[in-house]
Amino acid sequence: MASHTVLLLSNDSAMVGTVTTALSNNGKLTPENICRTVADLGDRLKREPAADAVVVDVDAFPERLMRAIEPLVRRFGDTRFIVASEKLRNELMLEAMQIGARYYMLKQQLPAELNDVVHRLCRQAEESRQGGAVTILSAGGGCGATTVAVNLAAELHLCAKDTENGPSLVVDLDPAYGSVASYMGADSQYGVFDLLAREGPIDAELIKSTSLSLSEQLHALLSTSLTRLGEVGTFDPERLAEAAAACKLAYGWTVLDAPRIPIAAAAALAKRSDATILLMQLAIKDLRVAHQMLVGLTERGVPTESIYIIANRYRKKATMISVEEAFKALGLSKADDLGTIPNDYQAVTEAVNLGKPLCDAAPKSEFRRALQDLAGTIASVHQNASTSTGQMAVA
Repeated sequence: MASHTVLLLSNDSAMVGTVTTALSNNGKLTPENICRTVADLGDRLKREPAADAVVVDVDAFPERLMRAIEPLVRRFGDTRFIVASEKLRNELMLEAMQIGARYYMLKQQLPAELNDVVHRLCRQAEESRQGGAVTILSAGGGCGATTVAVNLAAELHLCAKDTENGPSLVVDLDPAYGSVASYMGADSQYGVFDLLAREGPIDAELIKSTSLSLSEQLHALLSTSLTRLGEVGTFDPERLAEAAAACKLAYGWTVLDAPRIPIAAAAALAKRSDATILLMQLAIKDLRVAHQMLVGLTERGVPTESIYIIANRYRKKATMISVEEAFKALGLSKADDLGTIPNDYQAVTEAVNLGKPLCDAAPKSEFRRALQDLAGTIASVHQNASTSTGQMAVA
């Protein structure tokens, strides 16, 4: 289990000894992490490393202490507060819940249970801080996967603007062409395939330091340097899953542009994504590949409700295959399971030539409006899935 930074608020030497022993497998409770007063606790919470959890001994002055720590509980929302007392008191438990503490336990339970409680609460906190992710898969060449990926990332940022999630990240998982780099006119010494090939863990800070800032709303993790395209390309599913998890910790939204990827690797990414977009055009060859990919993903445990099958460059009066015929060929339950993005050649070409997303280059285009709707749907699903109940657990 990972080590977590835990603070203790207590004047009781016996309590200090108990918590120190209980956390022996979780790193040491250092003297600087033992706080004697609420003011000391406030000062320590402001410093690095940030505290993952705080154990509060409330026996000395329970009511007054609860009121005193409430502003700290509210301010440091990513820190889990654990209230400990000698006896179970219902009114104290209720007050702890009301101020936002996440766990209430008796002191005699600390030696056996505190370590597990800290790990469980901190894991929940980490999961709640994760951003959203979307995987873009392609059922055929020329589907416009990179165009959709770049613009969807920009639109997801705009959906999340009020939540202060920062820029979105688009990850280029095409080792042959590096299409994101071509679209945005960018290059980098290293990219995602260099991270996948290296030894050692892939964490959020490594993702951030390797990514390029394209604008305030959009960052990019390119495939590799343009001079090395075609020389790299590792699709280990476990390694890709690790990279995807790190991206979600580093950014509010991540869009993974994976147009040419083995089905096992695609499933690994899809399982860690809020949505997987299987992009195609209304053509026989694309329908065949899309059906095979859909079967492959579901057989590997990807929930069907997270897969969005979308026909790009759709022209209602200029296609030999209708939407109704396509959804039957794909074995879908109803026609609206197959979405469409209209063909908007002029606006998309202008955006690509300028190296900008459509929200900047052609904000009123039909293509952009379709992606706004798609981004809103995905953002809503992610918000509903990640909403925390905020309830306090009791040992």
